[in-house]
Amino acid sequence: MEWSQEIFFIAFLIAAAAIHEVHGYAVVTGTVFCDQCKDGQISLFDYPLYGIKVEMACPGSDGQFTMWREETTNWLGNYAMKFEGTPDLSGCYSQVSGNAQGSSRCGAAAGPAMHPRLMFRMFDMEMYTVDPLLSQPAQPMPFCSRSTSPVVAPAPPVRLLPPVPRLPPLPPLPQLPPMPPVPYFEASACPYQ
Repeated sequence: MEWSQEIFFIAFLIAAAAIHEVHGYAVVTGTVFCDQCKDGQISLFDYPLYGIKVEMACPGSDGQFTMWREETTNWLGNYAMKFEGTPDLSGCYSQVSGNAQGSSRCGAAAGPAMHPRLMFRMFDMEMYTVDPLLSQPAQPMPFCSRSTSPVVAPAPPVRLLPPVPRLPPLPPLPQLPPMPPVPYFEASACPYQ
């Protein structure tokens, strides 16, 4: 074996050993909003919550749910949880579990739990997202509407428009005049000609 082939073979063995030691991981991300109107959905008046604890719970081998991970939201209401390896998160759910700061007008009640959705899987890495979680105040804000269900605007009446009349045919285009002859330039190496 030539020396260049030996070096290539040794580099291949080192890379294979390094790749064998790499383990995958899973990341779960989401956002928590304050549902000020307590309508169960994100609206114009809702805002991201800072300092809210979010837990990820998964079923154990006996079927009982166990808490796997707990994170706190950042200033933008986002949280991210990293799990070593590539665990099966299909039966898991995320939910608001409390308030890390202890003083929030919007931490009285938690909204429904949400299941993570697999966004992509590549090279033993998985990325999951969770639909926005909601936290609600004890009472809805005074600027919210009092209706319990969102009001659906009635559909506008359908009016059929009359058919568009056909345009008359265009007259034929006139003939273009013949092109003038193109001047013939002769290349010369002399600068004065």
